[in-house]
Amino acid sequence: MTSSENARVIGLGIVGLGGATLSMLPKFAKNAGYKIVAAADIDKEVMAAFSHDFPEAKTYTSVQDLCTNRDVELVYIATPNRLHSEHALAAFAGGKHVLIEKPMTIEIPGSIAMVEAAEKAGVFLGVNVKHSFEPRVQKVREMVRTQEFGKLRLINSWRYVDWLYRPRTPEELTPEWGGGIVWRQAPHQLDIVRTIGGGLVRSVRGMAGVWDPDRRVPGAHATFMEFEDGAVATAMISGYDHYDSRLLVFGPDAIDPSQHGGARRELRDSLAGGAEAAAAAAERYGGNRAGSAVRETPGLGGGWIMGGPTVISFDHADVSFSRNGLEVFSDTSRYEIDLQGPKDGRDGRLDTYHDAIVNGTPLPADGRWGMATLEVLLAVQESGTKRQELLMSHQVPGVD
Repeated sequence: MTSSENARVIGLGIVGLGGATLSMLPKFAKNAGYKIVAAADIDKEVMAAFSHDFPEAKTYTSVQDLCTNRDVELVYIATPNRLHSEHALAAFAGGKHVLIEKPMTIEIPGSIAMVEAAEKAGVFLGVNVKHSFEPRVQKVREMVRTQEFGKLRLINSWRYVDWLYRPRTPEELTPEWGGGIVWRQAPHQLDIVRTIGGGLVRSVRGMAGVWDPDRRVPGAHATFMEFEDGAVATAMISGYDHYDSRLLVFGPDAIDPSQHGGARRELRDSLAGGAEAAAAAAERYGGNRAGSAVRETPGLGGGWIMGGPTVISFDHADVSFSRNGLEVFSDTSRYEIDLQGPKDGRDGRLDTYHDAIVNGTPLPADGRWGMATLEVLLAVQESGTKRQELLMSHQVPGVD
């Protein structure tokens, strides 16, 4: 039973009103299983804009104060990566369930503390890896589980974007705070790969590239993963604003050539000095660039997940993400599975969380799952530094 079919309404408190929250808000507001009852942010102008749009919600400048609100049952945390652990622990101390943005934190000890605190408090900890709940990903996972086309053998995921040159906050450009594309974009990609493969990554060989001295965080990664059952995966993202991998998905006419290098141009011509931080701040709730914080490609569909090609290989078929769903290239035929509908991965994440709280069903992408994806992220960087394969020790299977 999904949240929209269940009369139980969960009071939601939102912590952090940046781009991640802007992406989730439409789904929070429309989902009948949730009611936004509170929000917290340290920016008073942002909170004023939020209060205008959600006048019934209580507002706070302190996470701790929000967590004393008795109407809040679930806290959604979308603050900077380095604050995730602190804010989650505050929510657990208040007896609240937590849905936290990816990555759950930036180091393994902190993730262990979060998992243990949630278990001690008797509440749920889930990670908002929303794209792993997207219908395409879930359907491919079903194919793996049922072995409709035989055993899973290989997953390939590529993405070339302009991420590094869009307006970035100081947090996003500080390596020690979980900045760079490995921490901001790779969590989605690597979690999708783990979801399809079943979760149990045996080893990682990867690298994170810091190739622009003016942007001292990783702007690219390339990773090879082997699963315990022998399946393998390759994943890469480059955020250096050269090639656009949507061309491989939608064809050469899908992208306006005059827009090539647009992020670099804006950074060079308009966002020098402190103007970049101001532009990034303006992408938060109520800002004059807020629509830029959630980038979709008009007319192309699929959102983030269609930003580059993903191909999954089985014994008897290759399956690729397509505009309408999945395209299957089997031993004998080629056809498309239409997965279009009103719901996307955000809905799937919210519905599974609602079911866990209300019906006691196992929670997919819980704290231990989030820690396993974090372990892979950390291994990408460490493997590149050591130039060697690393064995995993915190992996867990997914909840199917």
